[in-house]
Amino acid sequence: MVALATMNEKAFVPSLLEAPTEATVSEIPSKKSQTQPAQARANYTIDTVRRLKQTLKKSDELFFLIGTDAFHDIATWHQPEALFRECKFIVASRPGFSLADVANALPETLRPRSEVTKPFAKQAAKGDLVLPGATVHLLENVHQNISATAIRDAVAAKRSLTKFVDPAVAEYIKKMGLYRNR
Repeated sequence: MVALATMNEKAFVPSLLEAPTEATVSEIPSKKSQTQPAQARANYTIDTVRRLKQTLKKSDELFFLIGTDAFHDIATWHQPEALFRECKFIVASRPGFSLADVANALPETLRPRSEVTKPFAKQAAKGDLVLPGATVHLLENVHQNISATAIRDAVAAKRSLTKFVDPAVAEYIKKMGLYRNR
């Protein structure tokens, strides 16, 4: 999809950094014989970030850009605390999310106590949130109605994707049957 979305942008070069890898037969838990075909292994964000960091210098900083709606589920991701150790986050604020919402989305071990976040429940998500183990920079005034969540919801509701993605990407999503089971 990245290749389709960027095919008319000569300055963009798609990367295979997040492409699924095949697990070796010995990595697949099974009681079947060793002749079973290899299967795709789960590709977690923490794995991608660690692979990317291997290409950087020690002095480089890595930032993870994400929308507030997706950040809301960050605590449920695979190894979320490790992800916060590996990079700093830039969270693009969306209407309706407060600073407390951002703080409360953090994994429980990194989250401030509720009495600390309560005063920020009505404050717009802006500024920086610097806590032991987590740095979150809030990118305000992002008024894009495009998000992965909106795209998945549109597919599930069988609505057009043309306001969200390039027509070639919309056709690919339809052809491959992606995001139908939301």
